[in-house]
Amino acid sequence: MIGRRGSVVIALAAAAVLALPLTAGAQQAPGPGLAVTTPSEALAAAGGVIDGVAEGAGDLREQVTGRDGTGRAATPYAPALTRDEAISLAEADPGLAAWVADHPIRRTTAELQEKDRRWKVAFVGGTADDEVVEAEVYVSDETGDIAEVRTGPQVAWMMARGYEGAFGRAVNRWRIWIPLSLVFLLVLLPITRPRHLLSWRTLDLLALLSFTVSWAWFNEGDIFTSVPLQYPPLLYLVARMAWITVRRARVRRATPDAPPAEGSGRAPGLPGWMPTWLLVTVLIVLMALRWGLNGLDSNVIDVGYAGVIGADLIVHGETPYGNFPSDCGQCDTYGPLNYLAYVPFEAAMPHTGKWDDLPAAHGAAVLFDGLTLLALLVLGWRLAGRRMGLTFAIAWAAFPFTAFTLSSNSNDALIAACVAWGLVLAPRPLGRGAMIGLGVAAKIAPAILVPLWARHPFPRRDPATGPRRLMAYVGGLALAALLTGWVLFLDGTDGIRAFWSRTVGYQADRESPFSIWGQYDGLRPVHMAVGVLVVLAALLVLRWPRRLDIVQWAAISAALLIGFELVLTHWFYLYIPWFLPLVILVVVPEWPDPDPQPNPPDGRLVAATRRILRRGPGSAAPAGGDA
Repeated sequence: MIGRRGSVVIALAAAAVLALPLTAGAQQAPGPGLAVTTPSEALAAAGGVIDGVAEGAGDLREQVTGRDGTGRAATPYAPALTRDEAISLAEADPGLAAWVADHPIRRTTAELQEKDRRWKVAFVGGTADDEVVEAEVYVSDETGDIAEVRTGPQVAWMMARGYEGAFGRAVNRWRIWIPLSLVFLLVLLPITRPRHLLSWRTLDLLALLSFTVSWAWFNEGDIFTSVPLQYPPLLYLVARMAWITVRRARVRRATPDAPPAEGSGRAPGLPGWMPTWLLVTVLIVLMALRWGLNGLDSNVIDVGYAGVIGADLIVHGETPYGNFPSDCGQCDTYGPLNYLAYVPFEAAMPHTGKWDDLPAAHGAAVLFDGLTLLALLVLGWRLAGRRMGLTFAIAWAAFPFTAFTLSSNSNDALIAACVAWGLVLAPRPLGRGAMIGLGVAAKIAPAILVPLWARHPFPRRDPATGPRRLMAYVGGLALAALLTGWVLFLDGTDGIRAFWSRTVGYQADRESPFSIWGQYDGLRPVHMAVGVLVVLAALLVLRWPRRLDIVQWAAISAALLIGFELVLTHWFYLYIPWFLPLVILVVVPEWPDPDPQPNPPDGRLVAATRRILRRGPGSAAPAGGDA
């Protein structure tokens, strides 16, 4: 209530607003030098009057009640708790006690945050020269309740605190996540053939969904449980991709001397049971749900914010590297394609300079998602018809972690799009070289595939074509570099100098609690050994297996990408879509087994010996030979 004086002020304001249009209407017909007040001008004037009266009413209210516009006292706040009382309440929290029992505390500080009416109690450990804030407890000054407890990595990492909807908002709700998972299984599993459900394919699909267990703990802010739980499905998928590759290498259809025609072979079967019309319906519903959530209930994380800022810099003729604002200082860690991909959207919906709704980031995320979905649709259609294409597309659209990526408006689906279109263009060395080159120009991870993708993923018909294919592949890589690398030269050589340190250099030295390597320093030797194994594997597949079919090629690519992720110090659920198109190609279709390999041809010495034995001791020597 603002009292009688406030009511009088509001009444005067209302009278002034009503009088403005009446005054405008009472003017004489316009003559020379006489201006006419239009309705829009009248409304603008009325708005100015309202703003002035509202400001006066606020001042009057503050004078009468002693409170500001939020209803709180305008006078300096007098805390209800003392510093020692706040510390005592914080120390009594059981969650804090469990943490400090293993992390000795040197000193404790307490600071009153008047804006939020709560105390921030910090528990500091470490040494005198290298102090570490081990925990922070926020105590409500008015009630004495514990508002929030942050321990360990939660102090420095907001994403470790389990804030509701911090990534993806609505898609994190179980009533959305579980139906997506069920649709993923219902479409891909042979529901009408129950005996076929007990198969490796079923286990593969469940392994993909099992990241949900780790994700659930992450959403609770317990990263010391969520991080170890992310490794079993990663290790399982690496093992499965490796086993599929080895198994198919053992039973090649053709002999080394008689390779089959390129691209030949039986078409894969489809384990799903849905008719085409139902697959189309499911896909449309999924697309509407995903893109609707993106527009109505999603958020833009720092990755999307970085894309918009980088695009804005490029539009204004600056390289992104070394020119980012302080509120996103390390956001120039991505490749140039990442920022170029946002340019059309930033040009249409310019950046305001603030981390607001960022419509350009929403538009780019939807584009990346749509490009990946379209690539999988085309890929499956080429393999075995439209039902396979629709099934591939649904496998992407129903998988909850791709929806999580889309609703976080990150750039990770851009990597998936490059990989998926690389699969579509696999028979064309120039095309697949360009796509893997663009993937590397977006993020570092696809670089692990560059050696493998130099190989043709089909049995070779003519070995003489190998050099020509290799040159075409290198040409595709060069094309990708030309299309994106010019961004580094916008500031002369400054962008080139900053590029390496801001991308590869920063990622190599990055510290993060979102991997076992970041949580446990003692695992550093193991970490280095795993990294060496992944690099050796990427080089080994340059020669083995001797021939590759598309299944082996995709399986090895998936294993290498997942192996790269196993080495990362900072791993997150947004990286799952990187390898998902490859796994979909390998595990979703019912690939026929290669025919058993015939006995290999004899070597030269064995063949010569057999010819001599067939001729017998009395046979004449070949013409021109010695007796």
